[in-house]
Amino acid sequence: MGVRRVLLPLVLLLVATTLLSCGPTDIVTYVPEGGIYGSDDLATLIASADLGTTAAVTTGEASEIRQDALTQLRGYGDAAAALADTLTSDFPLDMAAVPVYVERGSYEGEPAWIVIEATADDAGTLTSRRLWVLSYTERTVIAAQSAR
Repeated sequence: MGVRRVLLPLVLLLVATTLLSCGPTDIVTYVPEGGIYGSDDLATLIASADLGTTAAVTTGEASEIRQDALTQLRGYGDAAAALADTLTSDFPLDMAAVPVYVERGSYEGEPAWIVIEATADDAGTLTSRRLWVLSYTERTVIAAQSAR
């Protein structure tokens, strides 16, 4: 009986810890106050982007994961929600692309959003990258770059 009293709380703790660790993972890395960039910085930004678990996503799964990422982005406040709305309405839905990095920073001296998406490679997984620089207020594309 004494062993049960000790084991039961330990088992319950183990189960609770396991359930918490199985929860949803973050798809988007969000940086609310980022850096100052120019056109020379884009290649470095896109090359250094961590795609995380999105790199294992297939093109068939991309649409669902994209929606999850945009939902997550909307949770970061009104400005991020407006950006998510722009990414939903103005970017092609038939493209296998998932935003993985969003930063509010400055580009060429103007407030901007830096968005890096994981995009489909030739093998059908999202290991390629596409970078968008959008005006912070207008949310129009200022610059773009792709990398495989």
